[in-house]
Amino acid sequence: MANLVETMVSIVIAGELAALGLLAGTGLIGYAKVTAAHVQLVQTAKQSRYDAIVNYGEVRSVAIFTGEKPAISECLSGVCGTKIPLPSGVDIKSTFRGIDARVAGRAGSNVATLISWSSETNSGIGGSYGQHGTITFSHPWTRKKFCLVRGGAYGNQGEVVIKTDRDCR
Repeated sequence: MANLVETMVSIVIAGELAALGLLAGTGLIGYAKVTAAHVQLVQTAKQSRYDAIVNYGEVRSVAIFTGEKPAISECLSGVCGTKIPLPSGVDIKSTFRGIDARVAGRAGSNVATLISWSSETNSGIGGSYGQHGTITFSHPWTRKKFCLVRGGAYGNQGEVVIKTDRDCR
């Protein structure tokens, strides 16, 4: 009888440890997916702004596609290139202009939103083109959030600020 009790206690402890391991593992996967999406957006945005500065007279944008298959794409004068998929399961919330809007507005924001830069702005080269806003990346498996903010208190120079967790609003 004592052997059976020891076996049952061992099984219960092993089950609890496995549940904790699974919980930690899914949280780590969610964190990795959010981080990968964040890094991909930041690097693409930096390159797009640099291209707008170097190629005078052009408007460069980054399109962030939402929905079942989130993706990112660089755009030149409203024509977007190949969509590069973002990690699956990442939730994207954006306040930037919609893909069908001219300079500002939400038209087409259910499909994609745009962050744009221009070499010719009142704020100088590489300044913001279109509305200011925030893009927030999160994942249901983790509490970690990243957001990219442009404009507002940071001005029209086209610079972006990266915030995390509670600072994302």
